[in-house]
Amino acid sequence: MTVVFSIGFFMSLFLVFLIAGKKSKVHSDKFLAALLFIYALTIGGAYMDLWNRIHDYPLLQFINIHWLFLLLHGPFLWMYVHSLTDQQFKTKPIHLLHGVPFAVFFMIHFVSFIKIPAEEKMVVVQNELFINTLFFKISVASIGISSLAYNWWALKRLRSYRNNIENQYSNIETINLKWLKTLVVASLVVFFVNVVLFNLNNVIPFAGYYELSQVAYVFASGYVLYLGFFGIRQGKIFADYPTIDKEQNHKPLQEVQPSGFNHSFQDDTITELTKTMTCQKPYLDPELSLVKLSLLMKTKPEVISKVLNAHLHQNFFDYINKYRIEEFKKQCLSRNIKHLSILGMAYECGFNSKAAFYRAFKKFESTSPSAYISKALKKSETPLTA
Repeated sequence: MTVVFSIGFFMSLFLVFLIAGKKSKVHSDKFLAALLFIYALTIGGAYMDLWNRIHDYPLLQFINIHWLFLLLHGPFLWMYVHSLTDQQFKTKPIHLLHGVPFAVFFMIHFVSFIKIPAEEKMVVVQNELFINTLFFKISVASIGISSLAYNWWALKRLRSYRNNIENQYSNIETINLKWLKTLVVASLVVFFVNVVLFNLNNVIPFAGYYELSQVAYVFASGYVLYLGFFGIRQGKIFADYPTIDKEQNHKPLQEVQPSGFNHSFQDDTITELTKTMTCQKPYLDPELSLVKLSLLMKTKPEVISKVLNAHLHQNFFDYINKYRIEEFKKQCLSRNIKHLSILGMAYECGFNSKAAFYRAFKKFESTSPSAYISKALKKSETPLTA
């Protein structure tokens, strides 16, 4: 068991050193490094508890402290996710409030356990007398509520960010959120399992505190190992995700928008949008974004976004890809492109990856491209290659 804890501890530190060695560190890197350092302190503290028990408690000053750092996991995870998904995010004095639970529990634990004489401390630890105290039960419940709440909050933030991306970009294959999603979901799973185990044990005792702790920190060590492997393998531990500006940066537009978004203006915008898409075919540009389209139409991005979301009930990503799929369907019947493969036609229609094309086609047509083509060209003598 000590080997597992050691690996988790050193992997956390290794990832911290990797981030520290990164050139041109951004704000989010500091939060990730801090989060991983807290993981190292937590797992390292669990190792010291186990080591003390095996060697008859020679270092009592380091025992039963690590659990306090669990109260910092959620806040730093949330701030890391927030700093990645909000360009305007900056640390403010008010963010210190996230550390209040840690400070409160530390002070109570300092008075009730850390500062007591070594002999008394050993008796408490050896007999696990602290698990029957009200403070322990409140601590376990508080850690559970805090951890799950912050993980849920971070996951909600991530989903909101994904929706914002789909409202501004027509191709999102290069915007890889796997690392961030893995970090949050894996953390949520680990904390959920541990919270259930400890709180259930408070109601229906079925194991000793240190037995449960070993199980919990094996999960935690596995979590860190998984993050390290995934991050290094995917090359995403230093990922700098695109930010969604609250105000788009573009030149002043000549056309003046009416102050009220009335039905007439809405209808005119939809007509102009449809005309632009049909005549100029901007969707053929793989890098088309909401800002690019707004510049082409000489209108504001938020106007197009509002029309798409509120009145056409589509986000920008789906709206553009629907046009690309329709263009692909037209190209299937064209005699001029039968020398192209399915993927070749997809690229011609504005897609920039096979995966993005196949997902979009399945979503809008409920079938595969090859099945659609086989049906559309069943009388053709020149089948297309997949």
